Amino acid sequence: MKLLFFLATIEIVAIGSQNPDGCPITCKCSHDKKVICIGLDRFPTGLPDDMKDIVFRDSSFNNFEKNTFQTFQNLKTITFINSNFTYIHPCSISDLSNLTKLEFSNVRIDQIETHGFSHLSQIKEIVMKNVLVQRMHKYAFNNIKHVDKFVMKFFTAANMENCVFHDWSNMKLVQLKKVQVLNMNSIPFKKFDAIDQFEITECTFPSSMCGLKDILRNPSVKNIKLHQNAINCSCNTKWIFEVGRSAKDLRLANNTCSLNSRSQLATKEVLSIDKNLFCKTDEISECGDGTYKTRTPSCQEFPNEFHNAGTHRHVHMSTLCFVAVLSVALKLKG
Repeated sequence: MKLLFFLATIEIVAIGSQNPDGCPITCKCSHDKKVICIGLDRFPTGLPDDMKDIVFRDSSFNNFEKNTFQTFQNLKTITFINSNFTYIHPCSISDLSNLTKLEFSNVRIDQIETHGFSHLSQIKEIVMKNVLVQRMHKYAFNNIKHVDKFVMKFFTAANMENCVFHDWSNMKLVQLKKVQVLNMNSIPFKKFDAIDQFEITECTFPSSMCGLKDILRNPSVKNIKLHQNAINCSCNTKWIFEVGRSAKDLRLANNTCSLNSRSQLATKEVLSIDKNLFCKTDEISECGDGTYKTRTPSCQEFPNEFHNAGTHRHVHMSTLCFVAVLSVALKLKG
């Protein structure tokens, strides 16, 4: 009798620890194939293979490894809300042929590595609002050819390498608002061949952003809006005087750049400056370094195992330091 009672107790406990719908206990699965996971500290196991939408809310974990979502080929949307992640590893979110939308809202990420988001053949929209990233490696968002709309608002990055956003050949609309980058290269965008509308407002870039020149001079561009932006002044900033020659609607207002004047930092409105004032004849073009011409590795070239727990702890601490420094800087600025 004792044995029977013991076995019955085990069976009851086992049943109580599972979601009756075959969904992880930490998630909620609906009949329309939508999954909402709240308060996770690791990527869940046992997710339904046929789910179409997944939302991560109030979660914090680091095990976005290679092909994390590969099993879920029916996925149409992935949403991250109020969450923190250590790494988006190479090819974490890649080769999902039905994915149409990626959305980040109030999210903190230590590092998005090369090919973190890549080869998403049908994605139409990427939205990033109130996002803080410590480092975005080159080709972090790579080979996403059919995106129509890309929106970044209230976005802060500590470091942004060249070609972070690469080969979005069908991109029509780019909207950047209140984007602040502390350290960046000059070519974050590359191979946006079909751009129609480009809006950059209230952004701060410690770079000449000369990589935008070729994109904004593309014959497909119809609307360009550059309002209240702060851009680093150098000889490479000349692109801002040349954009719009092919655009039908060009709106430039209150853009400023910073330059050294007898060791004092002077801020000038871009349109009121003689471009030769800060252009030295011996200056090397930041956009001629050939970075974007290098071969982009495929997902198959990345290993399946990544950083150990010690590395994760180190990066997590560095992010805390970064957030602290940024908070102090913003308070001093205010």
